Amino acid sequence: MHLDTVTAEIRPRGDWEAVDLGFAMVRRSFWRCITVWWLAMALPTGIAAVLLWAHPMALLVLFWWWKPAGSRLVLFELSRRLFGEEPSWKSLWRELPRAWTRRFFFRFIRARFSPWLPVTLAVEDLEGLRGKAYKQRCSQVARRGEGVVMWLYFLSDLAGAWFGLGLLVMVILAIPEGQDGAWQRAAQSWDPKVPFEIPLLILRTTTACVMIAMSLTDVFVIGAGFGVYLNNRTWLEGWDVELAFKRLAQRLGKVAVLVLAFFLTGFSAQGEAIRPPAEVIREVKADPAFIVHTVTDKVPKTSSSSLPSGLIVILMQVFAVSVVVLLLGFLSWVIWKNRHIFLMRGAGVKAHRITPSARVVMGMEVSPDTLPADVPSAAWALWQQGRQQEALGLLYRGSISRVMELGRVEIHESDTEGDCMRRVEAAGEGVHPGYFRGITGVWIRRAYAGVSPEDAEVKSLCHQWPFGEGGAR
Repeated sequence: MHLDTVTAEIRPRGDWEAVDLGFAMVRRSFWRCITVWWLAMALPTGIAAVLLWAHPMALLVLFWWWKPAGSRLVLFELSRRLFGEEPSWKSLWRELPRAWTRRFFFRFIRARFSPWLPVTLAVEDLEGLRGKAYKQRCSQVARRGEGVVMWLYFLSDLAGAWFGLGLLVMVILAIPEGQDGAWQRAAQSWDPKVPFEIPLLILRTTTACVMIAMSLTDVFVIGAGFGVYLNNRTWLEGWDVELAFKRLAQRLGKVAVLVLAFFLTGFSAQGEAIRPPAEVIREVKADPAFIVHTVTDKVPKTSSSSLPSGLIVILMQVFAVSVVVLLLGFLSWVIWKNRHIFLMRGAGVKAHRITPSARVVMGMEVSPDTLPADVPSAAWALWQQGRQQEALGLLYRGSISRVMELGRVEIHESDTEGDCMRRVEAAGEGVHPGYFRGITGVWIRRAYAGVSPEDAEVKSLCHQWPFGEGGAR
């Protein structure tokens, strides 16, 4: 995956802003998206229409059931266009059978009613995950914006029905006067006392209008789900930070080239100036202005003068390259150590929209369902296995989870260690700020300075765990 080729701005977004990103991607290539959607649906729909000509409602139900096939091709189109690639029709034809057969039982039967389909479909098709890995990944990428996607999924069918009825009215109004005899006869044969016995002509026309409307709404819903999926991966994996590093490297790389070219130019200029003195003297004496003159000059030997000058130029070049490399390394280190600042800036504008009960803080899962039943015992077991970073990380994120769950402390996803500490201290003694201060200090020293605590200190933290579970034994 080449993030530097993306055709959209990658940054942390709010839920509805992520949906708007998906809508914008669909609008940018709308006709292509709607074409590939019908590419997947046209042939099965045509065959079903012939077989179910007398049963339009059954055809409409089947059409709704088959929508994930068209959704998959739209997702395939959008995902390729996001990274600057325009899928060829040949690649779309190759993808078409897989859109129908890939995990057919799961996608078209078991998970057909899943309201998170617009997001989980991306995990299934783009990441290729299955089984337990698929479930874990879906639980990660569906947490942020899941309510938005669920409502869009349900409202899209309602909007499709109303849009279909609107198309039906437009069709009726567009029939020229005097040529609507069949439609008038069908309307007159419709008995108001039996409203569900709808004439076939009206049913067929309504079914066709609703299917067109459903295709239009589904294209945008899949785009919205893809936008939410991208936003969640940006939050979880720091895509915006990675892009910032790449842009910084490109800019500094250009500066390094310019500096190197400057010193190389200076070296070549000095190389031209350090010609053998005898040659310079002969050239000067050959000038007509010196024919009648005698010039006497003391010239230093070539061997004693060229070596120090050349050595100085080489040292200047090595120094310049070293400075550039050290500067790049220092800037990269500073940005990496303070990468949370980029996340805070990205989320600061929309901070009021973030749910206080965060599930991911500083890239760490803090929801109760991601933690073991006995956090201190599990952490001590990890420590004894030599997995020190994991052990301290488990204690720290377990502490964050417990103060949010038991003490109702409002911790946001963009909070740093210092922010979390200030919130816990402000909440009072009920959330054990003393213990939280201790585990925070140990975690910071290990995570950022690489300093591991003594076994006794870690065991003490496990024994003193104040949040209800048994400590390490």
